[in-house]
Amino acid sequence: MSWRIIMVSNPGKLSVENSQLLYQPLDGESIRVPIEDISTIILETKYATLTSALLSCLADAGTVLFSCGDNHIPNGAFHPFHKHSRLSEIAKIQKNWTEPFKKRVWQEIIQSKISNQAYVLKIIGNENSKKLKMISGRVQSGDAKNHEALAARIYWESIFTNFKRGNEDWINSALNYGYAIIRGCIARNITGAGLIGCFGLNHSSGLNAFNLADDLIEPFRAFVDLKIYQLFESLKPQETDMLKPKEKQEIVKILTDLCHIAGEKTSLLNASETIAFSLVSASRTKDYSDIKLPNFLTNDKKQ
Repeated sequence: MSWRIIMVSNPGKLSVENSQLLYQPLDGESIRVPIEDISTIILETKYATLTSALLSCLADAGTVLFSCGDNHIPNGAFHPFHKHSRLSEIAKIQKNWTEPFKKRVWQEIIQSKISNQAYVLKIIGNENSKKLKMISGRVQSGDAKNHEALAARIYWESIFTNFKRGNEDWINSALNYGYAIIRGCIARNITGAGLIGCFGLNHSSGLNAFNLADDLIEPFRAFVDLKIYQLFESLKPQETDMLKPKEKQEIVKILTDLCHIAGEKTSLLNASETIAFSLVSASRTKDYSDIKLPNFLTNDKKQ
């Protein structure tokens, strides 16, 4: 199982040599890392050159490669084409998803998302955690009454002071960075599981190649939120003018944070694979409850 996360912040050349990633910076010594150990590469700099041989090796290894925009937030991802041995079978199963099945899976996803948000508020000592836990239990098939939006309004007012999602500030930049990293890993594992990313459960934009990733990321968001909250609280006000490289490195480490999924304790990186393959299983059995979703590590088995 690949586990290393590589961030390239300085200009240089990336190539492959003896099944290893070879990074040759313009200044400094070359670095070699076995490609089989690498799960993720993030190109922070716009002045990195890559060889086509390296891209081919990364695709074979299932490594996801992120590019970043002018705001240094991931804006694109390179990942393998479908290599699943039963792609046609899974594509047919996915095409035949019924509306009741999709709505039930979406119910499970939103219940998990709100439950995880409730746990975040519990960790930071906010009483609204109880309110969110109650809302989670009220989510119906397809979230017909949009409890997700109700929970979100309470949640964002509770976790950060004078915060509005979508503003251009340190918190939003950090959240977007973390979400993009998780989304890219989920997109990779959707492909690895043989699923077609543009066919979502709830998201259905004709311009989005990964509607399904935007569905499956929802229970993971709270993990990013807690990471950003803790990081923000550790900084002085004058340190939050812009998101810095060292803070991005801390955010990327979230992939190694632990969670509970499928009755096991594992990293969020592994959980992003488990959720994709569990959706395949649920699609085969036509049982929405077979999907496995991540939850925070807790002694409360009902969490």
